[in-house]
Amino acid sequence: MLKLTAVSINHRTANVEAREKIFYSSEEVRGISEKIKSAARESFIVSTCNRTELYIIPSSAPQTHDNLYHLVREGKRLDDGELQIEYETFEGFEAVRHLFSVATGIDSLMLGDIQILGQMKDAYNTGVELGMVGTIMHHACQIALKAGKRAKSETKISEGAVSVSYAAVELAEKIFGNLKGRTAMLIGAGEAAELAAKDLKPKGIGKLYIANRTLERAQNLVEHIGFGEAMPLDALTQKLSQVDIVISSVGGTNYVLTRDMVAAAMKGRESSPLLIIDIGVPRNVEPAVKKISNVFLNDIDSLNLIVEKNLDMRRAEIPAVRRVVDEEVNDFIKWYNSLEVGPTIKMLRDKIEQIRTDEVKRYKNKMNGTDVEIVEEVTRSLVNKILHEPLTNLKNAENGISLVDRVKLLKSLFGLSEGSGGEEDEKG
Repeated sequence: MLKLTAVSINHRTANVEAREKIFYSSEEVRGISEKIKSAARESFIVSTCNRTELYIIPSSAPQTHDNLYHLVREGKRLDDGELQIEYETFEGFEAVRHLFSVATGIDSLMLGDIQILGQMKDAYNTGVELGMVGTIMHHACQIALKAGKRAKSETKISEGAVSVSYAAVELAEKIFGNLKGRTAMLIGAGEAAELAAKDLKPKGIGKLYIANRTLERAQNLVEHIGFGEAMPLDALTQKLSQVDIVISSVGGTNYVLTRDMVAAAMKGRESSPLLIIDIGVPRNVEPAVKKISNVFLNDIDSLNLIVEKNLDMRRAEIPAVRRVVDEEVNDFIKWYNSLEVGPTIKMLRDKIEQIRTDEVKRYKNKMNGTDVEIVEEVTRSLVNKILHEPLTNLKNAENGISLVDRVKLLKSLFGLSEGSGGEEDEKG
């Protein structure tokens, strides 16, 4: 049986504040790696904004779930009374299944999360570099990455925007066809603006303005994303005529953009359209703006419709992704069980060879030199022919009998010792 345990602190077990406190950077993984390696034969840590998970094959003595959970906490120096966090655990091949589900995005807070695969690859590389990943975890991580790629290429689990900010960017792409070289303005510098900025940047936006009542906050956002130009909110009228896309997300009861402001900005733009996306609550843009020629105004309700439609599409893909996970888990199980075949075959051959040599030795004194050579040759040939068919059948798990059951049966029938073939060294 696979002696693998996964301890998972995730979006189901902990709120965002708790998840932030238990998050491990790659440097922090380095800091705790020796402590984990002292308790583990193999291990792997993946940590994102939505989860921190430890996958571990204990070195010798079994570890309780609480011990492993406290091992995760220890690296963050959290006192037991400081933060109570619930966690989930998975054992054996269910831990492998969970790992594959994470990689494919069906266990993410944002269903079909496209970032998790890259995050998992980085975590795996860190584990390899630190000597935490061994044969089992190496194969499990490689198959997890393969499953994630299959889910993305063979299903629609990652298609369509499922956040309001990305829906805004997706809408802009539909209207303009391509955002490369376009100019965008974000009104507000909060979380929604930050997400929109991060979604816009890889689209090749030429220029990005960030307008906010507090200029310092806009400047901090520019510095954080490494892109854009900060400006005070009262300066947006001057820039409005120069932009193609406006995404507004500020608080307050008064309209930030009025019909008159937008109408003035549209003069001299000729036929160049202006897309305004209002994700503020209450609304930031006067509804009458929609009546201005060449202005496309969308509010949060229309974006939510896009998001919900895309989520429905992704939910419909879950069964297809689970089939991918099932296939890869089954392949992993076959691979894992095959690790036991080699040591078992060696144990059986060693035992039969010992019996053969003992019997030849018993009658050696009754034979001359030539006879001994003939008997040696005949008995070796006889043993090989007797073992050939059963060992071939052992490798080919057919007729409804699994490979692991065949190995167990063979060990039982021939009284093969679990420790004599090096199984523990091979499989952990």
